[in-house]
Amino acid sequence: MQIDGLSTALGGFQNAVQRAGTAAQEIASANVEKQGTQSLVEPLVELQVAERDALANARVIETEQKVLGSIIDIKA
Repeated sequence: MQIDGLSTALGGFQNAVQRAGTAAQEIASANVEKQGTQSLVEPLVELQVAERDALANARVIETEQKVLGSIIDIKA
């Protein structure tokens, strides 16, 4: 069984971007005057987690490209 790391990382990156967008919308639409700052806690945490996920997946993509470049150099 072969796992395509690039496709997996790209899918993870896209998922993280989508989650960050959803969290940002929740933050922007939060009514702090009525609900207080407590309503911001969960979307802020999700935004941070999505950012970390996006960075991790971006590093996987970068590493995959470096490895592929090295393989091409070796074969050439």
